[in-house]
Amino acid sequence: MKINLTTVAARAAAVVVAAVAGAASFEHIASVAIAAGERPWVGYSLPLAIDGLIVVGVAALLEDKRNGRAGRMSARLAVVVGVLATLAANVASAQPTWTARLVAVAAPVSFLLSVEVLTRSGRPLKRTQERSTAGPGSGDSKTRSGGQRGPTRTSKRTSATTVLAHRPDISPVELANVAGITERHARRLVNGQRTAS
Repeated sequence: MKINLTTVAARAAAVVVAAVAGAASFEHIASVAIAAGERPWVGYSLPLAIDGLIVVGVAALLEDKRNGRAGRMSARLAVVVGVLATLAANVASAQPTWTARLVAVAAPVSFLLSVEVLTRSGRPLKRTQERSTAGPGSGDSKTRSGGQRGPTRTSKRTSATTVLAHRPDISPVELANVAGITERHARRLVNGQRTAS
């Protein structure tokens, strides 16, 4: 399987940013909890519960999206509560000046954005190549019906298999871009095609 070094480097950088920002946020939340009179073990486990709540909520929303379901309300609530709690704790740990508070907020904001980068993939660009490569009958539903916003799941699958039939050596990244599907789904299709052949 072809490895995209740019993607690997971007993901590695996001992991490093998330780790550093998470460590800073961890320290801020723990110091606030201990200063508030909590026992040390509670103070040092509370950041995992707060920042972990955000990760759990985002993961649940992504799972719902992958399965074609609307995001569950509990997952949205988990993200909102986690974000508010981590921002409040980080601000509370700072000196009572605007500069100190802005610096304290930098850690949770960096952590939240890193989690977003690591858990979400960009939307594929619409290209003329998609229509010419996919062939007739696999165009998006917006062109056919005029009212829908994009291709349906079935037409995406048909388009991807059509592209694979014409270009068996295509990489998963290229297939995802051309067919408008996720890289993960494209990788499954490419691996399945090569295993079958």
